Amino acid sequence: MGSASTIGLDELISDYAALAALPESVVDNMLSAKAEVIESAQRKTAKSMLSGKYNTGTLAKSIKRTKSKRGKDGRFLSIYPHGSRTRTSKFFTRKGKVIPTSGGFTSTTSNAEIGFINEFGTSKQPARPFIDTANKQSEKKATEGAVNVLDAFLKSKNL
Repeated sequence: MGSASTIGLDELISDYAALAALPESVVDNMLSAKAEVIESAQRKTAKSMLSGKYNTGTLAKSIKRTKSKRGKDGRFLSIYPHGSRTRTSKFFTRKGKVIPTSGGFTSTTSNAEIGFINEFGTSKQPARPFIDTANKQSEKKATEGAVNVLDAFLKSKNL
């Protein structure tokens, strides 16, 4: 009667188990590598696409990433315009009428809201999709960064 034997199968199974149990630190490093590329691309695109008379560069400077967090579908982080702007005016409008105020009128708008309006536009303002443009342009480079982190981890495990 014949027999069969395997050499190295136990090691292979162990290697696959290690890969399946990818440490959160590796996932965080992969996310961080991607976010670094995307964050930079969004800032650069915001500077070039959102130029004009009223642009101060504040929106581009406010684009930042959050720390990675655990969600129901795994680890994630966000990249968006942080902070807000406060504006004081001697006038404000109500139903199309300009009304002077005694001490000035103060309004606060989040940079995320300003970014959203620029990204998607309004009925009176065309869309300037700086976020989508940056994400598409940096997709390959961001993915390469994450792959390099994973590759380094796999090499450290001799995989």
